[in-house]
Amino acid sequence: MKKLMFVVFMLLFTQSVFADSMQARVSKIEESWVDTTTVKASPASKNIFLQLTEDITDVVIAFPSKAEPLIVKSAILLTMAEDASMFVALGLVKQAKALLSKAIDINPKARGGSALVTMGVLHYKVPAWPIAFGDNKAAEKYLLEALDVDPNGVASNYFYAEFLLEQGKDDLAVSYLNKAIDAKIDPSLTSFKIKVRQKAKAKAALAKLS
Repeated sequence: MKKLMFVVFMLLFTQSVFADSMQARVSKIEESWVDTTTVKASPASKNIFLQLTEDITDVVIAFPSKAEPLIVKSAILLTMAEDASMFVALGLVKQAKALLSKAIDINPKARGGSALVTMGVLHYKVPAWPIAFGDNKAAEKYLLEALDVDPNGVASNYFYAEFLLEQGKDDLAVSYLNKAIDAKIDPSLTSFKIKVRQKAKAKAALAKLS
């Protein structure tokens, strides 16, 4: 029995060490991604994103059962898509969608449901078939699932509000904009700057409605 308990303890300890290692690597890559997104796009930033894609792919391979590396890789690809040609951008978006789908299958609650939020956004931002996979019904489904995971989050509320605004449902969007504005943000989060920007966008959208 003692030997069995020792083996169990070692397994749990090893899993904890691996988890810490994964989180440290993901956080470092995400921090570099966030910092690069705050500067004007340039050939240098493009090279940084390419390197970050390679780095996070190594983490994805090392931790195939974890959703977090998949989510961060999808974010980097989508950032690269913003400054790419339409053909290249569509390919990057489709890659990101596949990564997000896999992340949702693994753990839809990872990172406060951020994979669900991003999947929802993609479905109402990209063109519909046959060009891409845009679908407002699917978008709302994912965004509502994200709200179930994180009902008081900045991203979950802001992006659902944005979706409602694009559907012309301004009155319904107001409460979600207010929730995004009032949401608390942990300053220790790597994504803190991004969430601050989302709050600012929510305030601007609400002011425009007023």
